Amino acid sequence: MRSIIYALGGLSLLLLAWRLPGQTFTTNGWRTLVPSDALPDSVHCQRGNNNLDLIRFGARYYFAFRTAPTHFASSKTQLYVLSTADRQSWRLEMQVHLGADMREPRFAILGDCLHFYFFSAGTNPLGFQPAHVYAGHRRTSGEWTTPRKLEGLDGFVPWRFRNRDDQLYMSAYYGRDLYKTGHHGQMRLYRSSDGYAWTPISEGSQLGDRGGEEGEFIFDAEGNLWGTVRLEGAGGMVVYAHRDSLAHWRSYPTRNKYDSALLFRDGDEIYLVARRSLDGVADKAPWLPAAIRRFYNLGRYSLTQKVTALWHLDQRNQTLVHVMDFPSTGDTAFPAIAEIAPGRWWLMNYSSDIAGPRRNWIGGQIRKTFIYETELVRSE
Repeated sequence: MRSIIYALGGLSLLLLAWRLPGQTFTTNGWRTLVPSDALPDSVHCQRGNNNLDLIRFGARYYFAFRTAPTHFASSKTQLYVLSTADRQSWRLEMQVHLGADMREPRFAILGDCLHFYFFSAGTNPLGFQPAHVYAGHRRTSGEWTTPRKLEGLDGFVPWRFRNRDDQLYMSAYYGRDLYKTGHHGQMRLYRSSDGYAWTPISEGSQLGDRGGEEGEFIFDAEGNLWGTVRLEGAGGMVVYAHRDSLAHWRSYPTRNKYDSALLFRDGDEIYLVARRSLDGVADKAPWLPAAIRRFYNLGRYSLTQKVTALWHLDQRNQTLVHVMDFPSTGDTAFPAIAEIAPGRWWLMNYSSDIAGPRRNWIGGQIRKTFIYETELVRSE
């Protein structure tokens, strides 16, 4: 029965499309990747499968994901790095277990090296305790190095890595005080020439004392920076920085919140895949005092339903235009994408069972989650 539901879901998505002038986007159905028989026997999936990344390096695709008892912190958390040449059969590259939580696995290419990053945290399921950022790498024809702690980034959460002018850029935010009153976040942009030594591009935060988290960013064809920033307990921002002044982010506030943000380019156009709340804007009850409103918004957000969605970035108006929702429910988002060919991308996402009942966010976080894959196609 479940396979029939999946097939019908895939067929319906083929019939769904959203059109920009001259463009149409479709998917070819969503398939379960984690857990599945396609994975090596040495990969042991737990109930919570989430936090993933995907990249193409040389002739292979590399995929990383977190598996743990639930969405929340656990000493049983494992990170797996796998690779495939044909998108069907997988090879285990690396397994990481530190006896503590680990999140935000990220890949980045610098020269002839594929770098792998993540951060370690605590074991308290009710706490968010970023500790250290780790990094390792492999060359196109070599073994992986053992991930090691990076200097100067304790307490920070790495979010995205992008290449520009033979350097690697990283966005990160300070997360140890995320759920405390007066949290500011220190949304920062760093750069590195070797992938290990990171230098902030400015003395202060890119958003001053306004803070923010999950600073997703991408460079356009001219080298300008575009991005989104999440404001936990509130809404978010679209951000922009001119190519000659990357340290100075202009911000355009929105009451919407784009969790697990992932930006990708299609020529001159920029798109966002992120979590969308079916409860509408995240910043509600504006009549409440700021501190009370923040925790009211956090509680309401947990008790309402979410989906993973696609938006188009309207660069002229600095806004995001909703395109379509993907099959998803409960605990969902943290997408990953890799280009297969011009106009074709391999897209992954995690979610509660897409063939099961609709769930709110917290209901999904304590239950089993899966990682799904599809092909996103743009046709003229």
